[in-house]
Order: sequence, then structure tokens, then C-alpha cells
Amino acid sequence: MVDTPRATAALLSLVLAASLVACSSAGEERGPGVDGWNPQSWKHLAHAQFQLPDTAIAESDKATPNTAVRQLCEPDELPADAGDVAAIRSLFDQDFTKMAVVTQDPQTAATHVGYVDRAGKFTDLTGNEDFGNTPHEHNAAFSRDGSAVWFTYEVTDQPGISTKDRVASRALAGDHKAVDQLEIGMVGESNLIMVGRAPSRAVVDSSAFLSPDGKRLLAGGYVLDVPAEGQGVGRDLVEKGRYISCDGGWLDNDTVLCSADGRFAALDIASGAKPGAPIVPSNDYDNHAMVISPDGQRFAFLSEKGAATDYYLCDTTPGSTPQKVERTGEFSALGDTAAFIEWR
Repeated sequence: MVDTPRATAALLSLVLAASLVACSSAGEERGPGVDGWNPQSWKHLAHAQFQLPDTAIAESDKATPNTAVRQLCEPDELPADAGDVAAIRSLFDQDFTKMAVVTQDPQTAATHVGYVDRAGKFTDLTGNEDFGNTPHEHNAAFSRDGSAVWFTYEVTDQPGISTKDRVASRALAGDHKAVDQLEIGMVGESNLIMVGRAPSRAVVDSSAFLSPDGKRLLAGGYVLDVPAEGQGVGRDLVEKGRYISCDGGWLDNDTVLCSADGRFAALDIASGAKPGAPIVPSNDYDNHAMVISPDGQRFAFLSEKGAATDYYLCDTTPGSTPQKVERTGEFSALGDTAAFIEWR
């Protein structure tokens, strides 16, 4: 059965959005498309398509193997918030020339990580295993410079029993040997999110955003200084930060976006600060922030009411009126569902 398109990934100087053409391996075209618009004129400027291999994980009725592709693909799993969007963005390198994927051997259930390019060529970085433990590598994500694919894998203490996970990376160059980066507890439903460009850091949490100056991390509702050493950040380190209950991303180096009961508000991260006045009018919609413009002046959000799903662009100043994104004309490429994944 070929599913209906799940989402369009959109890139906002460019605004970018991602979409899935089809989830099932029965589809002639199977994989996400990424479209880009000029955020001043909203002229449609770019499109890239990524053809998934037949063995790529796109849907699953189990927690593992896991991949952010599922957040685009599964019928009841629309990208619900900025954390999911950050995980989807982490599938791609900086210029959207390659996409990280997880594949599964239908006979052995081994899961590998690799990547596909725009031409549809798939490269398996895990490769054929020697005699020993079957690889179970999940949550493939690209470093922004495109030099490596990061992933999580299970640590097996006894045959068939996994008690913890680790984060590792495989370089695209050379022999692709796995380089251990971080030991964590069980990944569970957390995402593997890549933040920053040189170098990228891997964060295992529900959401992760690097401040514009690169000095602070907003992850899972906590704010903390970026660690001086290491390229991996697990939940244990995140929880040493200060909980501020906001996870919509950074407006500037000292201010973050909060959901504020669906009306959104800015919050200064200084201790004891309270959220500002509501940004959007009172409403009975289920609203979720997606991406913020580089200057922090505008943002895109998803709005749901019953079966209806719409997308809005809005200023970040209190009392602003959101502008609905009509999926016609220049935005006809968005289809019925979209995940705005970057504004740059």
C-alpha cells in the first residue's frame, strides 16, 4: 500500500520544507523532497528529491529501529513541534546534497546507517559485518559539513539483552570505521539532533537548539552552557542545566520562544524571568512552533484544529497577526502537509 504524501520539508533566504512522496516500498518514488523559498518574495527557488532504498526504514510499529524519517512518514505522526523539526533537519547535510538513512536487512534484522544522494545512490557506511554481534544502528543524522553520519547503537551485555546505548559516528571518507563519542542511557523516544556547523555536536533529547553565538544550548526545556569538550551531549548532561520549560528555539542569544498555551511568548533566559506578552491572539487551535528566522523577528508554526492543518508565518512581537500560508501558487509544492525545517 502506498501512503499519501506525509509532509513537505520547507527551507525558509531560503526557507526550507521537507515532504515525503510515499512511505511504502511499493511506491515508484519513495523518499522526501525538500523545497526552498525566498522569504522576502516567497518565490519558489529550489527543489531536491531523495530516493530511499527499498530497505530503508520509513515506517515501523515498534520503537526500534528508529529514524527521523518516520516523523515525516507515519500516518498519525505529523511533526508536532520544533524538536521533531530539528530531528528531521538533522537528516540532511548543510546544502541538502545528502540524506542520512537507516536500513534493515529483512532476513537478519541487522540495521545499518548510510546515506543517499540526490542522484539516488545509496552508500552503506556500516558495511557487511564480520562474524559476531549483529549491528543495530539507529537514528542516523548528518553532521552539517557532510563529513560524517552520526547514530546511536545498542550495547549488548548478554545475548539479546541491551541495557544502554552509545552515540558514534562514521566518516564518509576512509574505511567508515565507527568512532565512539558518548555513552548514554536508553535512547527511548529521544531524538539524535545535530547542532552547529564546525564542529557539529550531537544532542540526544526531545529537542535541541544552539544559540546564535554558539555559547548556549536549549534542549528538552533546559538551558545550559555548551560543554567545552566533547561533541556529544546526553540527557544526563542536559539535566544539569536550568529548566525553563520552553523549547521553541532561540530568538536571540538571551531569549527563547515558548509555546505559552498556543499563543507563544518570548522568554529572557535570565533566572527568575517570566514570559512576555502573548504573540498571537487568543485562539482554540493546537499550535506548534517550527522554525525561527535568523534575525529572530519572524517564525513559522503549525496549527491544528480537528482534522484541519494549516501553516502560518508570524512576527515575534506581542500582539502580532499570523499570516496563513496558502498552499497555492508558489506554495503549491507544499502539498497538504509540511514540515518547515530551516529558515536561513
